[in-house]
Amino acid sequence: MTFSLARSMRRAGFDQLSPALLEGELGDNDLLGNPELEPEDAWGLDLGYEMRLGRDGIIGVNAFYRDIKDLIELANTGLEGDEGPGTFVLQPRNTGNGEVWGVELDVSTPLSALGLDNTGVFFNYSWLDSEIDDVFGRRRFNDQSDYVLNVGFIQELPDLAASFGLTYREQGDAFGRIVGEEIRTSYDGDLEAFLEKRLGEQWTVRLTGSNLLDASKDEVFDKFNTIEEQIERDYDEYELETETGGRVYQLMFRYSF
Repeated sequence: MTFSLARSMRRAGFDQLSPALLEGELGDNDLLGNPELEPEDAWGLDLGYEMRLGRDGIIGVNAFYRDIKDLIELANTGLEGDEGPGTFVLQPRNTGNGEVWGVELDVSTPLSALGLDNTGVFFNYSWLDSEIDDVFGRRRFNDQSDYVLNVGFIQELPDLAASFGLTYREQGDAFGRIVGEEIRTSYDGDLEAFLEKRLGEQWTVRLTGSNLLDASKDEVFDKFNTIEEQIERDYDEYELETETGGRVYQLMFRYSF
């Protein structure tokens, strides 16, 4: 069993601090850095339990809580963006104080109990939630998914000096809200596969395929002209966007010495 109490700090990135105006940096919106940003700091609490499964397997569960001060998020300056009406200049700011918590389950083990010593499976699931207040009321942290899932297997082939495996990744929907714009984002699952062959003692060739399901990212934009119109749901614009990246294949040769 593990228990942790920690005090941590996260400083803003250079692009968030630089006062330069980057046109079209955030979709159709511009990004203006904020040199007056305060760093985030937080108290963190973790409680975990871990147990071995057989000789090489392991299962664990971990609960965490963070009390965050000066959370850094994007905000609308109210200035019109370079693309004209309907676009804005966005700027990082310290939104205020918030909380985030969640539970993570992690399993990694060979299937020795089934007589499959060369087959390993893994599973990781994280459930997340958070809370912060803005000008419209209470919400989750902007763009935070409510869960993240990773599951897959690796099969070793000792007689052939080879291995192959699959990994499936999925994350829940996310929501982001600033003055003038609200975004709901959903993601398709991502499947990745690999095939690896060892050549002698030092060479390895590996073929990897990513995004095999041709996953998409779908966004719904609700846009408003003023705070009052946003509260009253008087839309200026409603927009749907879908992005797909296509499948990617990669062949690598590795030499160890």
